[in-house]
Amino acid sequence: MHINIGIIIVCGTWIAFLIVVALLFLSLKRNKFRLLNGILGNTALLLLIAAGSFSILHSQIIWLEDLMLVVAAIVIIPIILLYFSLGILLLWNAVIVWRRESHSLGNMLTLILGILLVISPLFFDFLKMVLPGPIAQAIINTIVFFAAYAAFWLLNFITSFLITRLSRPKWDKQYIIVLGSGLINGNKVSPLLASRILRAKEFYEQQVKRTNLKPVIIFSGGQGANETMSEGQAMKEYAMANGMADYDLVAETESKNTYQNMLFSKKIVEKRGLDLQKGIFATSDYHTFRAAGYARYVGLNIDGIGAKTSKFFIPNAFIREYIAILMNHKVFHIAALTIFVITNIAVTILDAKINGGF
Repeated sequence: MHINIGIIIVCGTWIAFLIVVALLFLSLKRNKFRLLNGILGNTALLLLIAAGSFSILHSQIIWLEDLMLVVAAIVIIPIILLYFSLGILLLWNAVIVWRRESHSLGNMLTLILGILLVISPLFFDFLKMVLPGPIAQAIINTIVFFAAYAAFWLLNFITSFLITRLSRPKWDKQYIIVLGSGLINGNKVSPLLASRILRAKEFYEQQVKRTNLKPVIIFSGGQGANETMSEGQAMKEYAMANGMADYDLVAETESKNTYQNMLFSKKIVEKRGLDLQKGIFATSDYHTFRAAGYARYVGLNIDGIGAKTSKFFIPNAFIREYIAILMNHKVFHIAALTIFVITNIAVTILDAKINGGF
């Protein structure tokens, strides 16, 4: 019996694609806010590209093959250009952030990353000059693996975030939690914080217009060391001065971080006798993914709505959120990287012995 390998490959990749899509659907039903969704989403995309490519090649339709090559060039060429210019682009963004924002460590992430990318080729050449070949190569392999590992999880984080943006909240919310951030001069709501308040106001008005259901708005944030009042109270006063005086507003004034924002706000929701699962939180768009994880950790299965972030600040914001998410699973990542380092050292030693030493 003649077996058509081409048909098997085409069918196999399509079946694999459908399986991964089904797993992604099940994962999203269980929890929309986890990195597994990004892994499954990226895997599904790669399988779709593979399945489509194999199908076109197997069809032997010339114009389809030519079209595939054109599409591949349109996609791949910008990726290659981005790869080689990424360091410069990050430094350019860092200059903009430096001019417009405070010079905190969190605001210098693109600067640090850009410098590392630009000088890495020179650093690798330096290692090769001053260290024995096997040792230099082992160090370079470790750095490259660490970079690839970080890029892998960053890509999955971005995909996970984008997937969550595809869903729209229902207009049945009984409460809205607005997450706080630092105050200017100790008592003034910052533009970033104001955008969160106004995003909650926008959702409130849209829901009332559609269903006439008026949710409680909880402003959550305690008083920092350099603040003269709590963020929750400052947000409430700002809201009352900006068209929300007739709303049902509550200030939560004890929380110090996002986890406590959710935990202490949950207590207010319970005290009010509201349905824990019929709520939503408002924060900056880049923060919705991580904040949703804390919400679920305290027992609030709720989604977030995001206030828009200035375009120039998006790279820093996403890198900062990405690092925070990695730190939430630091034991896993440290273990994975340690295993690689040990394996790399063992391979280097073995290769040195086989080839007669360093």
